[in-house]
Parts: sequence; C-alpha cells; structure tokens
Amino acid sequence: MGLLSQYILEKMAVDYENQVLLFDYDGLSERSGALRVARNKGFQIIEYTDPEEFRYFYELKLRDNRDVKVIIRVMDEKIYVPYDIRKRYYNVFVDYASVFPRLDPVELKRFRHIDLDLLYIAYQNYFSGVLGAKATRNFIEKEMFSRKNANEFVDIVCGKIERCLEGELNYRDWFEIARDWARVRLMVDGGFSDRDVKQLSAKINGVFKLWMLENYGLVSASTSIEGPVMVHKINDYMLSKSQKIALIVIDGMSLENWFTVLASCPDLEYDIETVCCFAMVPTVTPVSRQSIFSGKLPVSHNDAFSLKDEEKEWVEYWVSNGYRESDVYFGRGMEVDLPHNIKVAGIIVNFIDDLMHGQMQGQKGMYWDIAHWARSGELKRLIGNLINRGFDVYIASDHGNIEAVGQGRPKNEGVLTEMTSLRARVYQDFAITEEVEEKFRVFRYPGTYMPKGYRYIICDEDTAFGIKGESYVCHGGMSAEEVIVPFARIKGM
Repeated sequence: MGLLSQYILEKMAVDYENQVLLFDYDGLSERSGALRVARNKGFQIIEYTDPEEFRYFYELKLRDNRDVKVIIRVMDEKIYVPYDIRKRYYNVFVDYASVFPRLDPVELKRFRHIDLDLLYIAYQNYFSGVLGAKATRNFIEKEMFSRKNANEFVDIVCGKIERCLEGELNYRDWFEIARDWARVRLMVDGGFSDRDVKQLSAKINGVFKLWMLENYGLVSASTSIEGPVMVHKINDYMLSKSQKIALIVIDGMSLENWFTVLASCPDLEYDIETVCCFAMVPTVTPVSRQSIFSGKLPVSHNDAFSLKDEEKEWVEYWVSNGYRESDVYFGRGMEVDLPHNIKVAGIIVNFIDDLMHGQMQGQKGMYWDIAHWARSGELKRLIGNLINRGFDVYIASDHGNIEAVGQGRPKNEGVLTEMTSLRARVYQDFAITEEVEEKFRVFRYPGTYMPKGYRYIICDEDTAFGIKGESYVCHGGMSAEEVIVPFARIKGM
C-alpha cells in the first residue's frame, strides 16, 4: 500500500465506516490504489454519474440496507448530489485541492503521470506558504526530486518490498513488487537518490527465481479483469475491449524505462492505465515478441527462435477473429503512414532495444537517454496521430532489461546461433552443456512454454556472457526486471 493510498483510506475511515460518499474529482483514489484496497476489504464501488439513475438504485438496493459496505464515488463536481444522500453517507473529499491545499490544483492536473507517493512525501516535507501556478510547477519539477525527498521515498518503498518478500507470494504480489522496484530504480538511476540498493536487488531476484521455477508454469491459466497476465494474451485482451486497435510494441522496454517515459513527458495529455504482465522466458525478442503478435505460447510457433513469421502470425490472428486481411497493418518505426481502411495496426519501435545494446553508461545512461527521447515528443506524436485516426492505442513490451557483468563467453558448440544472447543460450538437446554449467554462473531453465528438444541455459544473478568484468545492459534472463513488463492502455481526451 502506498503512502497516498494509506492517507486516502484513513480519510475514508474504511475500518470504521461502511457507507462512504467519496468526492474524487481528480481520480486520486483509483490512481493511488486506494480503491483496490477498499475492494479487497469488501467494499462495493458505485460510480455516481446520473442522479436519477442512482436514485432508482438507491431506493431499490441501498436505502434499507445499512450493512452493505459501499463507496459511492462522485468524479464530476458539476453533478448534483441531493441533501438526503449526502446526509446518509460519510462524506469525504480527496481531490487535489483537499489533499494538497498549498499547491495549485490546476497545475497539478497538468502532471497526469506524476508519482503520487513521491508528491505526497515532498508535500509533507514542505513547510512554506501557498504556491501559485508557476511556483507549483517549479515544486513538482525540482523540489519534489530533491535528494532528501528521493531518499525518503526509496527508503519507504524498499521497506515495503522487503516486507512483501517475507510473505507467501502470488503473481499479483510480484506485479506490485515489480512496479515498486521500477520506481526505486528510477530514483537511483536518475541520480535523485544516492541509496545503495544492490543487496535488495539480489534478494528480489533470488526470491523471484525460486518463485518462477515453481510457479511460472501455472501463470498461463491466470486471468485478470485489469489486463493480460502474460504477453501472449495481449491480443485477446485488446479484442475484448476495442474494435479499432493500434498496438505499439516498444522492444526491450522495462517497467523502469516506461515510468521514465511517463515522468519525462509532463505534456502527454492522455490518461494512461498501466498494468504488468509476464514476458516469455528466455526473455529475447524472437521468443517473447513473437508471442505478442501471434497470441500464442512459443511452443505453438512453427519456429520459436525466429521472427520470419511475425507479420504473418499477426495477420492470421486478426483474420481468425473476424477481420479482413486488408484491415490489418504491420510495420516499424515512429513515422507510420497507415492506409485509411486499416482497423488493426501493429507497430514495432526499436529505440530502447537499440539503445540498450549500444549503452556504455549502464542503467544510468539508459535513464537519461530515454528521458531525452521522451522529451523529444516522437512517441507523443505517434500516439496522437493514432488517436486522431480513431484508434484505441495500447503500448506493450516484449521483455525488459538488466545491468549485468560479463563472466566470459562459452564456446558455441551446439548453440542455436540466432538465439544466442548475453543472458541466455539455447542448445540442441544433444549438446553437451555440463562444461558451461560448471564454469559459469548459470542454471538450466526447464523450458516452460518453450519447444521440447532443447536445453535452455540462463545466466544467474546479475551475470552475462560477455567480456569478463565488463558491464552490459542486456536481457534474456529471468530477473524480475526482464520478465515483468508494462502493458498500457491510452485513454484519449
């Protein structure tokens, strides 16, 4: 539970009040995660959008039912709420003006993708007077990211992660840990916090490895109303939500990279809902991106280790679900010229993956290069053009990335050469891999969801197949940063 979420839940008195009228004009209860916690506590959330419609529901279901746990959520300040309804419920205001009264609420609304917990910490540490619009913007862009605020944020979030790691974990817990860890990494890699988080990094990925080896095979049967749990379910999810679809796949983008994009685009004027999903392991493009576009697990691909059928599989999926072949587009790059008749577009953006493989400054270099790219406006223009064409826009990643240290390179005997990577190697089943397993810090991955007849060797911890002692930003392994990736739905104006 985040700091703002905890504050909102305390303000709503969910441990004492069963019936709450929540005035949430800026959506803070949902964005902070407070509503999710309230649902877990047994509350029913009812959106108050039409006074007459609510009156009918109220008379039918709520008036004589004092035991039901319910939160009536009002998001439009222009909507009239009758006096008898207000009197009946515990009234709570959680808009910007109520939660951050010394900051300019209009200016706060411009920063749609701000980290609300960091804002909450910075506000608690601010002891001066009321700020106008210009001073509020300066507070958000500079003061909020001060060393004191960033370190306090990192300490609190790392403590939360530590406590979570002590429990019995499911995939939802890992999504929460991955999001929190990405927020911590952003603070550290961006140079805002000087905390040393190496020990926690090792602990997270040690526990995650054990969890994956035991539970990853069960994840494909999991479903969620929030989004696809695994990348091969992205197409199914989009199909259930939209008719005119544009999917932008940013190759190699981690959760930290995505949060960096959002933090660096204050003028990205769309509401964006980000969830997590599991990539395929090994976390390499031919395996995982192919599963996104085909809607299939790697074991079902004609060639799990090649991208030669990627476009064909994308088209086949949509044709099998009622679209014509001429309705479907597949392309690459930030400048796409879609024919007027296209109803489903798949677009690959290689910027982050290309950046990763040429990166000399590690994750810190990744942060600054991605922030610069985000500020260039290229992605914003692509999203805007698609929305203006009437598409529902989604953004996905096939795998993340991690900073790893070279431990030398094994010989190539028996390796599928097109599937070599700095963090994983795939061998023909007849290959002798014992020497590699003895000499290098690696483990044998059981090949969950992958074709049989191969041996999957993955680098352990933060190591890579590369020049000994040299640092790389790479992928292919089974760390949380590589496996748990973002999936975002862009909500137009």
